[in-house]
Amino acid sequence: MTTVRIAVIGVGPRGLSVLERVVSHARLDGPPIELLLIEPGELGVGIHRVKQPDYLLLNTIASQLTIFSDERMTPGAPVTRGPSFFQWCGERKHQVRFDDFLPRRLLGEYLQWAAGELRERAPERLTVQHLPATAVAVRQDAAGALVTLADGTEHRADLAVVTTGHGLALRPPAVADGMVSVPYPLPDQADLVPDAATVAVLGTGLTAMDLIAALTVGRGGEFREDGYLPSGREPHIVLANRTGRLPCARPATTAQRRPAPAVHLTPEAVAALRERTEDGLLDFRRDVEPLVHREALGRMAGASAAEVETVERLLRSDPQRAESYPHYVRTVVEQARADLAEAERGLGASVVKEALEILRDHRESLRAAVDPPGLTAESHRYFMAEYVPLVNRTVIGPQKERIHELLQLIDAGVVVPGPGPSPRLTRRDGGWTLSSTALDRPHRVEVDLLLRANLDWPLVDDELDPIAGSLRGWAASGPGGALRLDRDGFVVPADGAGAVRAVAVFGPPAEGASYYNHYVPSPGVWSRALTDLDRALTPVLGTGRAVGTPGRDPRSR
Repeated sequence: MTTVRIAVIGVGPRGLSVLERVVSHARLDGPPIELLLIEPGELGVGIHRVKQPDYLLLNTIASQLTIFSDERMTPGAPVTRGPSFFQWCGERKHQVRFDDFLPRRLLGEYLQWAAGELRERAPERLTVQHLPATAVAVRQDAAGALVTLADGTEHRADLAVVTTGHGLALRPPAVADGMVSVPYPLPDQADLVPDAATVAVLGTGLTAMDLIAALTVGRGGEFREDGYLPSGREPHIVLANRTGRLPCARPATTAQRRPAPAVHLTPEAVAALRERTEDGLLDFRRDVEPLVHREALGRMAGASAAEVETVERLLRSDPQRAESYPHYVRTVVEQARADLAEAERGLGASVVKEALEILRDHRESLRAAVDPPGLTAESHRYFMAEYVPLVNRTVIGPQKERIHELLQLIDAGVVVPGPGPSPRLTRRDGGWTLSSTALDRPHRVEVDLLLRANLDWPLVDDELDPIAGSLRGWAASGPGGALRLDRDGFVVPADGAGAVRAVAVFGPPAEGASYYNHYVPSPGVWSRALTDLDRALTPVLGTGRAVGTPGRDPRSR
């Protein structure tokens, strides 16, 4: 029988899931399989490097992470059982609660172990080879996929799966034009900031929390019950973002909590709305947002008017306007303290947090809106540029402990909010000026350095992310410059030639073509990530439909 060759480009957590799915399917009858894992670093680790400080934490609780599979994760498909991250920690005598946000390096150790475990479990017909190299190009032709490495070596495959995460094949640049434009790796990028400098952190999400941790506890500061004790090496940190709001704290939860079934925000409701359009394209604001609001407010029976107003405010993307800078700071801090109190009450007790949690509980309905044929061009721009950040700051924000620490830093004067929403940035000698655009009384702040606290894909630097540049050279472009992928994850060529589907993209590089691709699977619940990988893998493995005949998913057109 002819050997099936699959190349995986970039083997972080999502690439490791490809290995798990191939190991699972290889237990079925079929031809020999060669799996090439092209990864210059440690297999499976990605950004979860094992040599990083413990103050860099995961943003998912320990019990919700696994690299293995079970029957509920992939119904009707073969599985490879193994310990979840939480179970693995327990087996190694780590004192871990189910809802702990653990150091990132500990997950890196689990991923390293899982990579070795999966390779050891490979069935006889599967050969796994690790190529410790950087891929710089990938393309497809009538014979399949062709992957080119940095040394010029070429590898032919029946299927190439791109799981490069956020790219960065080379080290990111240092300070350029008064800005640190790439926040990772940490603490390296934070070390570019001189002691006692004044810096503006652009963004207030999870990456900003990482940067702030590196610039405070990473420099010897200490959080105590009575406040923050500075080391004297901290910079003065100005927090600025588009909305002028601080992120919501992640609420406490219980091991028994299960999401309530959706009433309004369902994939079926999204599909019904799509059927009413002439071209199948949805307008997110007109069609889907009303479902979100109805679902959230429908969870608030017995809520006070103030609680309802809080949820309605947080589900709007309009900026936090104010009369003056002191009024703005006071409002932002008061809202953060009130939100932290709701997070401490937790899911099941806080009606506010339960209402907002529908954005996480029923994420699949948001995905159904973005999946092909997707949204109108303007609606896609709005969703990716405005609504995704709204979801992130509302339900995918920092741990409640991080928000508590942030408020301590504000009390200590180490961190101050910027001059309101969407400040205007002006270059000046020796630094930058941030000027208010949404305060009735103008206010400005001068800083020495800007730190970008967000990650975008695709990077438009072919040297930093050569695979992204290679794909842009032949793939069709979707709304907002995203790759155009079909519902099975295969790249749609710009020339329209669709007879061969030999390059599939998953994880952060697929963001825009689909929604929310940057996560590790959770045990015991249906996994969109693993199911989507199966859609691409089973045709070439001979366990599903033939390549070139896309299937129909009940959740999309």
